[in-house]
Amino acid sequence: MLIDESRAPFIFARREATSDIPLDEQFRRLLEKGASFVLLTHHASDDHRDETHEQRKQRALFLKVIKGRMRALCRGMIVIDGADPVPAPMRLSMAIAGKAFGFPIAFVPDEATAIERGEKLLAQKQE
Repeated sequence: MLIDESRAPFIFARREATSDIPLDEQFRRLLEKGASFVLLTHHASDDHRDETHEQRKQRALFLKVIKGRMRALCRGMIVIDGADPVPAPMRLSMAIAGKAFGFPIAFVPDEATAIERGEKLLAQKQE
């Protein structure tokens, strides 16, 4: 996965791309910048399906470590689900995760809508 900062403050978590830098380090570098952002990602129906128990455990520990910085800097997460809508149980699970992190999670059909929603999220926090 690649944390694509080329369109900041819109940060894309791109599953179709890779990086030589581990994902946790990419997130650390993003958070160290101290700038507000909106995280955008495309929905993948097989997301985390191949993870081992140990990998899930490590991801949970990492998320716990960055939770405070994410709460402070991330204005929201937008999932682009396109033609493959996110199932209701997964939406509920993600909404609960968003509350735990302190930012909203929205689901939109395309990238243009994601950018529009992201602009509103960034504007709300600056008021």
